[in-house]
Formats: sequence, C-alpha cells, structure tokens
Amino acid sequence: MPATAGRSSERKLFGVIDAEGPLSAGRLLFLVSLGLIIVGLEQAFRWPLQLPGHHGLEALALLVIGRLCCNARWSATTVGLSAAVVAPFLGADHGPLMPLFYVIPALVIDFGYRLWPALRSSLLFLPVLAAVAYSGKPLLRVLANQLFDMQFGSLRAGPVYPILTHLLFGFLGGLAAVMVWRATQGLLKHGR
Repeated sequence: MPATAGRSSERKLFGVIDAEGPLSAGRLLFLVSLGLIIVGLEQAFRWPLQLPGHHGLEALALLVIGRLCCNARWSATTVGLSAAVVAPFLGADHGPLMPLFYVIPALVIDFGYRLWPALRSSLLFLPVLAAVAYSGKPLLRVLANQLFDMQFGSLRAGPVYPILTHLLFGFLGGLAAVMVWRATQGLLKHGR
C-alpha cells in the first residue's frame, strides 16, 4: 500500500534521532538530569539491604549512559558533578566526602574512556571501567578512616567485602548500560 501524502516512513522518523553527538544545550540538560536521577533514585530506594554499593547498579548505569550519549570529554563528569550539586538539596547525607563519591567515579570513567580509545568497542570495557571507578568509593572511605579516623558503617567488617560489592554492582550497572545502549543503537540504525 503506498504511503499517503504527508506521512513519513518509520525508518525516516527514527533516522532523525541522534543518540550521540557533541555537547548541545539539550544534551547538557540531559546530562544534568541524569545526575539528578542518580540522587533521586538513591533517596527513593533507601532499603537496608546490607549490600554496600547496591546503588551502583543505577548510578553507574546512568554515568555510562552519560558517557556514551555525548562525545564531549567530560560528559560523565558533568553527570557526576550535577549529582554532587543536587545531592544535599535532595537529602543525601554522606558526610564531607559526599561530593567525591559522585565525582570520582565519573572522572575515572572519563579518563579511562579517553585513555584507551581502542577498547571502546569491547562489550566489557566500560563495565570493567565502571567497576574500577565505583570501587573508588570504599577505597576513599578506607583512606579517610586511616588518615582522619572517620568511621563508616560499610567498613565494620573490613574493607574487602565493600570493595568487592562495589566492583560487582559497578560492573553490573555498566554492563546494563552498554547493553541497553547497543540495543538502542541497533534500533536506531535499523529503523525499528
């Protein structure tokens, strides 16, 4: 059946969507929104699961999406900075180190992404990078404990368990983001 006048085919409609590209006002707003969503989800789901780092699932997934959607050098860092800025206003209370918990993983993702461009196409590169980035949170707590005698509940049983769980949740969040990103790219490319 021929297309009627004024209608676009589905393939043409999806071809207009550009999932990645340079930093624009719209992409900047999207990146800042991702930071807001990270903190919002963390505050909305404050279940005492006794699994340090379980918020890495959504936080690292959104950081990786931020990294992938914009080819600006500091796209993940923009997401992390926006999370650090809005966190106190949304009730997140992680003490004086709170801004670093959002910014350091984002910086690690941005630096790693730029440092190893040949690995970007690998399915596991960003998930591994996200795992390493997120493990910085308990490592920072261990350092603060040693240097300033700051106490953290997640370190009650020692640093090994929190580091391992942060690695796991960071990896899973990064993997989920890469898989969703690749599926979305496939849909946009094939017009379905």
